Amino acid sequence: MRSPSLLPSRPAATGLLAALLLSGCASNLAPVRSVGEQTQKLSAAAHPMLAGAADSCMAKAMRQQLIMATRFDAQGSELAARQRCVMEEKMSPRLVALNEVLIAYGKVLADSADGKVSSYKEQFKGLGDALKGLEQPGDGAPLLDAGQLSVVIKLAQYMSTLATHRMQKASLRELLAHQQAIDITSNALKNYALNIHLPNLREEAREVDQLRGAVGSMSGTEPLAANYVGTHLYQERKLLAQRQEAAMAYAQAIDAMQQSLAGLATHLDHPQDPQWQAQVDAFAQRVAVLERQAALPSPSRW
Repeated sequence: MRSPSLLPSRPAATGLLAALLLSGCASNLAPVRSVGEQTQKLSAAAHPMLAGAADSCMAKAMRQQLIMATRFDAQGSELAARQRCVMEEKMSPRLVALNEVLIAYGKVLADSADGKVSSYKEQFKGLGDALKGLEQPGDGAPLLDAGQLSVVIKLAQYMSTLATHRMQKASLRELLAHQQAIDITSNALKNYALNIHLPNLREEAREVDQLRGAVGSMSGTEPLAANYVGTHLYQERKLLAQRQEAAMAYAQAIDAMQQSLAGLATHLDHPQDPQWQAQVDAFAQRVAVLERQAALPSPSRW
């Protein structure tokens, strides 16, 4: 009588071999997964800054009116503040839409390292129309010109077609072919952080210092009110300093992300290269700093 074989059947052996190969490939691509995950964390940490542009502008305008107006009209002041912050109200959802492209890219990158790809068929509908209105305050110049917008839209369209499992490196190579779109997207967001958001914070800090001086001059006649408002302004000033640090940390994390992705393009066939892994580790460290800086309370409405 023939004894039963201890070896798996051919289909089972084939499946086992495929699983082992995929497991080994996933292990080798762990740094790739890390870049994707850190890109998602970077974008998530930046979301309050990008989504809160209008709220920050409104809080600033209302604070000025509350402290400096002889007779404060809450409804009228809110209406005036909203009219003053029209540009920020238009910009916030567009910045969020641009940030979502970066979040999706990070997700696809991490999923590709694991041999799977998520579907984004519905997420980017109307993205082109939304980003066309993304203008910079002041001269109204577009944050993305027509050529740059076209490149970003092509990336969004590519990610919208992904819904099936693919070979890992083939999928990654396709994704990296859209690297210019990620550079354009992340540079636009960094430009907003450094050249729009950060100067606004610095100007707001100067205004808070002026308001603190004005409130201090009232301490002789209204000591309780002056002390209360002065304490609140002191806390606001500290928060503004921290938000400035967060904006700079965001720009540094964007630079580290771009360096990591550029390194990935040249190290895809040998992702365990120590030099590239050092770039990935540096990126993770920058993101960790950003997450600590960004974990701050939102601007309070006055």
